[in-house]
Amino acid sequence: MKPLHVAFIWHMHQPYYKDDLTSTYLLPWVRLRSAKDYYKMPALLDAYPTVRATFNLVPSLLAQIEDYGKADSVDLFLNLSRRDAEDLTAEEREFVLRWMRESPRALRVQQSPRYLDLASRPLDAQFTTADMRDLQVWFNLAWCDPAWAESDPRLAELKRKDRDFSEADKAPLFEAQMEIMSRVIPKYRELADRGQAELTFSPYYHPILPLLCHVDSARTANPQLVLPERHFSHREDAEKQIELGQGLFERLIGRTPTGMWPSEMAVGESVVGLAVKAGIDWMISDEEVLARSLDMHLRDWGRINAPEQLYQPHRMDREGRSLAIVFRDSQLSNVIGFDYQRMSSIDAARDLIGRLKRIREQQEDRDFLAVIALDGENAWEFYPRDGHDFLNALYTELEATPDIITTTVTDFLAEHPAQHQLHRLHTGSWIGASLDTWIGDPEHNTAWDLLAETRSWLEDQSRMRPKEADLAALAWREIYITEGSDWFWWFSRKHDSGMDPIWDNQFRLHLRNVYRLMGQRPPARLFQPIIERAATPERGIPTVSITPTSSQDPVWSHAGYYLVGSGFGALHRPSGVVERVFYGCDSEHLHFRIDTQRLVSELEAQKIVFWIYCSGAPAEDGGGSIDLPLSLAATAELGFEPAHVIRIVPRSARGASVTVARVVEPGTKAEAEVEWVIADPFFVSVPFTHLAKRVGDTMEVALVVSRDGRDIEQVPPTGSLGLRVPGEPPAMEVKESRPLKVLMATAELTPFAKSGSVADVTAALSKELRRLGHDVR
Repeated sequence: MKPLHVAFIWHMHQPYYKDDLTSTYLLPWVRLRSAKDYYKMPALLDAYPTVRATFNLVPSLLAQIEDYGKADSVDLFLNLSRRDAEDLTAEEREFVLRWMRESPRALRVQQSPRYLDLASRPLDAQFTTADMRDLQVWFNLAWCDPAWAESDPRLAELKRKDRDFSEADKAPLFEAQMEIMSRVIPKYRELADRGQAELTFSPYYHPILPLLCHVDSARTANPQLVLPERHFSHREDAEKQIELGQGLFERLIGRTPTGMWPSEMAVGESVVGLAVKAGIDWMISDEEVLARSLDMHLRDWGRINAPEQLYQPHRMDREGRSLAIVFRDSQLSNVIGFDYQRMSSIDAARDLIGRLKRIREQQEDRDFLAVIALDGENAWEFYPRDGHDFLNALYTELEATPDIITTTVTDFLAEHPAQHQLHRLHTGSWIGASLDTWIGDPEHNTAWDLLAETRSWLEDQSRMRPKEADLAALAWREIYITEGSDWFWWFSRKHDSGMDPIWDNQFRLHLRNVYRLMGQRPPARLFQPIIERAATPERGIPTVSITPTSSQDPVWSHAGYYLVGSGFGALHRPSGVVERVFYGCDSEHLHFRIDTQRLVSELEAQKIVFWIYCSGAPAEDGGGSIDLPLSLAATAELGFEPAHVIRIVPRSARGASVTVARVVEPGTKAEAEVEWVIADPFFVSVPFTHLAKRVGDTMEVALVVSRDGRDIEQVPPTGSLGLRVPGEPPAMEVKESRPLKVLMATAELTPFAKSGSVADVTAALSKELRRLGHDVR
């Protein structure tokens, strides 16, 4: 039997974080990701000469990596990290505490006892100068790739020291980060030069190509989608983004790319024409897009039923030229992105090899190409040692498995030209084969309208002022930046970055820059936030007191709810056990409903348990015979101190057992107080007397799902669902664990870019926001 060909494609992407008018990087992720992921991923292949891979390098990322070496570029977070902790102003201290303390649930935070302590403290706690200095160091040190940090004596010494850093300790840390950034692009060139890697590109600022060509294309997958008021249709922008991307790639990498990763794998008939015109040989999309293009189901119960379709490149003929398209196996890609982090590295690697061998068994006398494609950076945050152990185990297994050959798409096409002709390409992305993630929500549409309005204005100005073409070119750059997919990703009500106001303000900053570059005052609308904190289709508040009698009771339509998947951040985590929850109460009972596609027998077999954490003061003493799924650090992310836990254990034979337990300090154990059995494991009513609540009391709840004793899901992902026991008019709210009261200073950054002081910037932004009537506490 022939060996199976496998193409690993790692997508390396960051949006454009720089304000070119002030040469200031407003967010630090290009620098920090370079220290953690962008050098590590190609460097790992040095030890595995027979393993080959493809790296997709987004031009907006490459441009920023190159730019960081220039003296006139300022990194806002880096400057505040370098500042002597004793010299930090009150505003700067608040900035550092607000934005440089990451979640205590992050593995990189947990690697240091000191960083974990600083990250776990409440925002209003007292922080000494030594605390601030240690936080400045650890925010940056934690993002250094662990294997690199172990081998670099400068970083190893800082990690050994852990606390009580001196100001002198900062210099070697930032020196090391800048050094490794300078090695990133040459490392990719080195791999390509020796034939171990293929390098591909995306359109320059990572825009959704079908939406640039025609926003109506979003209705291909969802005809009911609400579109923006302004009709955005600019195929010329899509062509320009591809052209600019190719040019930047060729300049920095030194070769012409033959493959393209369309941003967010968003493709359609319009993208085929763009790719053919640009001279691209092949591009990639998702298996669900292929299924919709063929109008067939590729999987039955998780098993591919048409392997000859998924594991072969397809051909599309347009304008006398052929374009090859490969489609990734989304299940193989997603187990790396979302599942293997919870397995031992060796078991995970062998599981993937086993899946690949099962595909090989289906290829008969054909040559299959299995494409595994995913982000090359995000997933590793959830793996021990940032994914090193898993990747080393995987590459070791691949080298030891002769019937699986890693290759590149270009090399496979050279020996196996695409034969399967695809007559129609569905318009969709890697998320549900639709474009809903980037258009359709009110915030989406407001952003698209602002972009369309600004672009139209600039088009008129460019036509009326031909002698100012140089200024107009800079303004057009700002338009192309705001066409990037990431802005609209975070405007989606399905995602919450924890920094949404910053993204909101930065998007509008780039649009304001268009007017400033052309010597005009920006419209007032561009100073007003797009994101409004309110009830959304993903979460709702209870409207009345309810007393449901079953999970199918119509009164649930008046309950509060939360749709899972709306707050998991950049990974767009697939649906887990829970799809949504409903909650409400009457004067005597808390009512809670869990919606899931899993069968009770399946939940029982996987040892799934539901835990409803309820707020209050925990007991100071007690044995605590029940181990709770959340660690002390994770409990802090609830945003409240839990007093009781409602444990629901599904039992296929008799519904579920329910236990109400009193939480014992410090919050990782509980003692059972009352137990009973319910017929429906997805609907529970708990008397408030069991929760020590009376009429008029407020309380907060959050659902935690555990598998075999370990938490795997939390609803909501951060914060809680709040309610008041009726007895007076109920006031119910959804509470976030860390409310965002301070917006990043991005209004006028020129003083900071020159002086390194953020105080003037903060004052300028605060003044402007107060003038517009916004709270800037």
